Amino acid sequence: MRIALTEWNWSGHHPTWFNHFTLALEELGHDVIAMCPDPDGAAALAEKTRGMRAAANGSRTRTVHAEMNVPGTRFEWLRPGRISRIDHAIRHFTAIERMALKLANDNIGGLDAIFHACVYDRDFEWHHCARPFLDVPWTGVYLHAMSYRMPGRPLPGGSRVPHPEKIFGHGLCRSLAILDEGIVNPVMHQLRKPVIALPDLPDNRQAQGEHDDILARDLARFANGRPIVGLFGHLMKSKGLITFVKAATLPAARHVCFALGGEVLWPFDEAEAAWLRNTIRQSPNIWSHLERIPTESALTRLMRQCDVLAAAYHDFPHSSGILAKAAAIHRPVIVSNGYLMAERVRRFRTGCIIPQKNPAAMLDAVLEITHDTPGWTARCRQGWWDYLNTHSYKRFKACIAELLLPFNTCNS
Repeated sequence: MRIALTEWNWSGHHPTWFNHFTLALEELGHDVIAMCPDPDGAAALAEKTRGMRAAANGSRTRTVHAEMNVPGTRFEWLRPGRISRIDHAIRHFTAIERMALKLANDNIGGLDAIFHACVYDRDFEWHHCARPFLDVPWTGVYLHAMSYRMPGRPLPGGSRVPHPEKIFGHGLCRSLAILDEGIVNPVMHQLRKPVIALPDLPDNRQAQGEHDDILARDLARFANGRPIVGLFGHLMKSKGLITFVKAATLPAARHVCFALGGEVLWPFDEAEAAWLRNTIRQSPNIWSHLERIPTESALTRLMRQCDVLAAAYHDFPHSSGILAKAAAIHRPVIVSNGYLMAERVRRFRTGCIIPQKNPAAMLDAVLEITHDTPGWTARCRQGWWDYLNTHSYKRFKACIAELLLPFNTCNS
């Protein structure tokens, strides 16, 4: 098939997942137009991790990286505000389709499908308004299927409740991928089309950069032999940042190093933000690198310095790549009770489950694990192996093939 892979978000995990999709589609034998904000960077990353192509018939597939150019918002002054958002959705998605068709016709001889690497409710809320102007069938990955875990819950930072049936209900959407195996049946029941649960993946196919261990060495020097618990990624309220920092300030935590790495998103009130900044700066047991970790390899090196990884998120029903990363480097993980992450830790027995927003419980879990780290490692070993088998690149590629089956049926 000839597939346009699209992504206009480019922070955090987005380049990593885009790379996974690009390589999987190539190795399944498809020609790919890879459209993203940084085509040169995406092409370089793909080349680093590409290896041998795996087209079954031995033919070479073609991948063309291209810059994603989408129109900006206009009419922001109009009320009600949905007028501007509807206008933007129509222009956004029709522009993507036109761009994909032109690139495909010029480079790979046509277009069979569009694959949206990331479907966020906020981006696709008004996608249905663009349907009359679209012709190419599509699929995509619904990253945060919150409405099936928290029915009726508004989107973070707003008052609108997501309605995925509006996004995915049209016939042009042939299938859907989600990152939550626990809700496949209710999603499929509502949408009446194939729904595939993709595995989470540790990004362990990338080459290590020359300077990727600088942060890890700095953390090791700061810890000076103390056990280390790490919280990494986009650091925000929902990731348990306040709980983590409060746990670090408890008296029993003074002999533990608490490591923070990643960009801080500050949707905190003024008092919370001031407290966080002052506490992180003044605490002798908190190491911090409060900006984007430059590469996946650098992140992995940081995580390897830790004895335990913290992922005790707040009201977080989604998948998190931290579980796959933790399993890949054999580190126990602490998660909050409820939803998908706790279900996986309970199933694979790869860490501790604690009540959310509970600093004392977090510290107790850290002390329990680090008191007998070898014992914890021994008890988790089988669970890590099972987790990595379930969430493997081989299985990921098989799921992508299954996701595209409805297109093959239509084209045959």
